[in-house]
Amino acid sequence: MRINAFCVLILLSGLFVRCGVNQSDYNKLKFDYELVVSENDSIKQRINELENENDKKLTIINTLRDSISILSFPADQRLVRIIELIDKQDYFTAKKEIADLKKVFPESKEAKQVSESLKKINELEEKKKRDEERMLALGFKALKPSLSCKIDYNKVEISSLSIGNSFIFDSYDDRYYYRSADRGNKYITAVMKITSESMNPQLPQPAFYIIEGDKMKFDGWFSVEFARWEDYGTYLGNDHDFGNDFAKTSTIRFKIGKEVSEENLKKPYAIILKKENFLSREYNRFDTPPISYNGFVDYPYHLKLNDFTSENSKYVVIKIANL
Repeated sequence: MRINAFCVLILLSGLFVRCGVNQSDYNKLKFDYELVVSENDSIKQRINELENENDKKLTIINTLRDSISILSFPADQRLVRIIELIDKQDYFTAKKEIADLKKVFPESKEAKQVSESLKKINELEEKKKRDEERMLALGFKALKPSLSCKIDYNKVEISSLSIGNSFIFDSYDDRYYYRSADRGNKYITAVMKITSESMNPQLPQPAFYIIEGDKMKFDGWFSVEFARWEDYGTYLGNDHDFGNDFAKTSTIRFKIGKEVSEENLKKPYAIILKKENFLSREYNRFDTPPISYNGFVDYPYHLKLNDFTSENSKYVVIKIANL
């Protein structure tokens, strides 16, 4: 605005000079013009101040209106509303109403009472989630567990499935070796008998899955160990055990074991066998026993129902529990 006024003043001064206006008149005109510009700026500043004051008043009015609206819905009525929402299983809105009650009436007795309501909501939501997951998981009930299957050149037979505190393997004479489960855990164990057409086969490896809704979640592999040795000398590797050598016999018994938390054993779970031979026979003279099968079968993190029902499925269900 000042720049435009200054430009006008320059033009007028040029015009006055050409028209022969004296300096006194020019100075007076210039003073009057600057006075008008200054008053105009003052008026604009005052208008801005009034607008700001008006905005503040409107904010106060709106705040008071909101306060009246909030206070017109007292704590006792809010509590009744929360209880109704819980009964309707509208937990999302109920939790929002609880938060509002605590914010508006933090010292009220109702604010203290809704803490129990919030606890109840959390329990009901957890139960609802479990029920929904169980309903989805029921789809896996259609699967028929099988304790035997053919994987390429290997016939696999599972028996003696059990849950206990230890995993026993490498037996000889009246002795054996074992692994003890940590506190809060258990071992799932079984006998896995392999009958192979190969003289040096690779072996399969079962896995443990937790069933969560419409999917299974991978929770680890089973260890595969020899079930028994002929005697202490063959266990140490001093003598050759023909009963544990596929080049000498077609069938060998193994023990499989997986340590699982007691919490997971209460959930729906499954023992799965992928139709893949991957564990390889290895010899290390300084190990006891010096012969073992090592490696890991590649299992996906999640499995769904169609992974078992699709044509040419790679997976066999050995056991499903808690459905």
